[in-house]
Amino acid sequence: MCAVLPSSFHSADADFARIISRKFVHGRFLIVGANSQKLEGQFAEVKRDAVVMWSPSDLMMKLGQGEAAARFEAAVWFYPSGENDDDRMAEVLSVWAASIVLVPGPGADAGRRRPRLVQCFEPFGLLPDYECDVMELDPAAVCLRHQPSVAASELTPKVETAFARFSGALSDLKRSLQIRGSELEGAHRHIAALEEKLLKLKEYRRELRLLKEQKQTLRKSPERRVGQILLVPYRLPEKLAKTIWKKLRRPARERRPSVASSEYQEWFERHRANARDLERMRNELRAFASKPLISVITPVFDTPVQRLEEAIESVLAQAYENWELLLIDDGSSDAELLRALPLLAARDRRIVLKNLGKHEGISAASNQGLALAHGEWVTFLDHDDVVEPDALFQIVKLLQTHPDADLIYSDEDKLGEDGFEAPLFKPDWSPDFFLSYNYVGHLTAVRRDIVQKAGGFRSQFDSAQDYDLFFRVIEQAKRIHHIPRILYHWRRSESSSAISVRQKPEQLEASRLAIEDHLKRRGEPARVAVDWRTHAFWVRRRLSEPKKISVIIQSRRGLELLERCIENLTSRTSYPNYEIVIVQGDKFHGASDFSSRFPHHLLRFPGESNDSAVKNFAVNQTNDPWILFLDESIEPVEPEWLTIMAEHVQRAEVGAVGARLLNPNGTIEQAGTVVGVNNTAQRAFHAFQADHPGTNRQLQVTRNCSAVSSACMLSRREVLQQTGGFDESLGGTLADVDLCLKMRRAGHLIVYTPFAKLCWREAPSDEIDVKGEAIMRERWADVLQSDPYYNPNLSRERADFSLGKLNIG
Repeated sequence: MCAVLPSSFHSADADFARIISRKFVHGRFLIVGANSQKLEGQFAEVKRDAVVMWSPSDLMMKLGQGEAAARFEAAVWFYPSGENDDDRMAEVLSVWAASIVLVPGPGADAGRRRPRLVQCFEPFGLLPDYECDVMELDPAAVCLRHQPSVAASELTPKVETAFARFSGALSDLKRSLQIRGSELEGAHRHIAALEEKLLKLKEYRRELRLLKEQKQTLRKSPERRVGQILLVPYRLPEKLAKTIWKKLRRPARERRPSVASSEYQEWFERHRANARDLERMRNELRAFASKPLISVITPVFDTPVQRLEEAIESVLAQAYENWELLLIDDGSSDAELLRALPLLAARDRRIVLKNLGKHEGISAASNQGLALAHGEWVTFLDHDDVVEPDALFQIVKLLQTHPDADLIYSDEDKLGEDGFEAPLFKPDWSPDFFLSYNYVGHLTAVRRDIVQKAGGFRSQFDSAQDYDLFFRVIEQAKRIHHIPRILYHWRRSESSSAISVRQKPEQLEASRLAIEDHLKRRGEPARVAVDWRTHAFWVRRRLSEPKKISVIIQSRRGLELLERCIENLTSRTSYPNYEIVIVQGDKFHGASDFSSRFPHHLLRFPGESNDSAVKNFAVNQTNDPWILFLDESIEPVEPEWLTIMAEHVQRAEVGAVGARLLNPNGTIEQAGTVVGVNNTAQRAFHAFQADHPGTNRQLQVTRNCSAVSSACMLSRREVLQQTGGFDESLGGTLADVDLCLKMRRAGHLIVYTPFAKLCWREAPSDEIDVKGEAIMRERWADVLQSDPYYNPNLSRERADFSLGKLNIG
């Protein structure tokens, strides 16, 4: 189920009437910008008269007609985020009320809006009464009263300016506290899950002990002894038959693997380079224009000799022969290894052995390898891992078509006791995914001069030294290429994080610090948190400015659904600066009731309702710098959702941001879109359970994708204008994909964040648009052939990131 957090304080708080009645004990109240259905009942309970109105326009109309027979003791205005009619509202309220209480409404940035509103009331003799404490209503609330003192009017601008600064600082502190609280809550959930597993383990151990005791009791029982005597004549032939069967079956069994091959192992055997392929590659090499020397750097420390031999053998078996292998002994103490190292190095003149004399750590050893390297390119091989025989060939082959490449990485898998397993089929370069964890990993080749400019490895990041180096490399390297082929086998061992990151707990902290250091160099203030469910990372960037967001909602299914949407949106959104824009068609039923029920910006779309045309129309009719498209049947799950999305859209390189949309049953409805699957496009991880990690954790981490859904899409106005907005000849998913692909073509990234969670109560079913798909195939033929964020080895029938069946060559 969609677990929705409780609503935060808003205009319909249950104690609102009681609180305001304590502040103003006589006379009537005028409430503007609140829900009359909720507040009128509250005022009836405390036996106070109140006129409650949703919209400022409704107020002006009614008071202008003389509906109010006398002045009000106090008027409370839940002011909106927009500045429309501020001066007119100040004039009207100053006439009809002795005191004015200004309270920020949903989406209003009090630090920006309040000083401006105080200035609007000043010409009418209404100045802030700072001794009137109305902070129970809202920390940013202020009471205005008639105060003719000149000194007061001179003091007010200074106080309000200070308030604006204080409000901004308070918002930053509040957000930091929320982020820390979220981290702590995640850690507590992780600890609770571990404690539950520990309790189950203890229970299983107790049951196992009882079973052993029962077994011992049965072994000693008289009944068992009698049974053994009676069964002797039958057991002798059985033992003889088993002995003969084993002798007959042994040769056949020895020819088979000890464990049945997995689906991946069978797939890999079909797709890896065989002897004929390797011979073809050697012939192909003769025509290569560029054949750079590649330096393979392998730090060695107390490695089991057999595993080191396997690593060296995998280099000796390379189809591409212009390489050097640098073995850097980092002060090993194992006698067998020390005897074997010179013999292993003597096997080929291209192998160089260097002994550091003492243990200095993997970064120091790797830096020694860099100092000895002569290759134009360097790559790194762990001392117990192995590479495929075509690994270096594939790197050099890519350089024939991309000679300006700076960094190249391949796919990889794990090497366990039962063979190859756990493949990591990677996307092409995905900067946001890389900030979530080091998916680049192995095999990685980098130009040696770039590594040297980056400063090599740093010992303070040992256990995550490659992650730290890659960050400094990508700050210089702009041409990053991916080889979608398994070329590296990362061995699972007791001391390796290939089994689990928990094998090296210090790696998490080193990786987190590497990310933070990278963001500091880029001038991006941020906090990096560990997501304990996945042991990946969540980057929380500081909002440099919470710019105003137009939340565009197309209303098509009646006022009741719209009212629920707005109520959920305003009560579960902590972002401080947004305006709700409702778009309705000319033929919408109930339109006459709208202005009396919703104090929001209403747009009338002329003509037939077309989703893409409606969205373009709404963008053109608004002025806010950021635009959020939101389906009317979507409701937030947690209040920080819009802030989390805004953290990304503020980045100049980002074009659009999408959220994780859940179905009411707790499954995934939207988590980014994969193009080229199932003809044109398909939702990623659709119908997966919300807490499922997804292949290689991609469902639960921030990553880049080709498209996101406009059911909840945040973008910037200039990006929409630059790309021409939605294509009005397309609708639904196709229009969303087309827009995002135009953004990508213009150089922008599309970001999916799982940390902005919303529930889609009435998601539409998929519809086949034959005409639209034909347009997409013609317009985006090259992109539909290969989604850069979806590995070509994966399924083309469904976007679940499962293993595909086709050979990609």
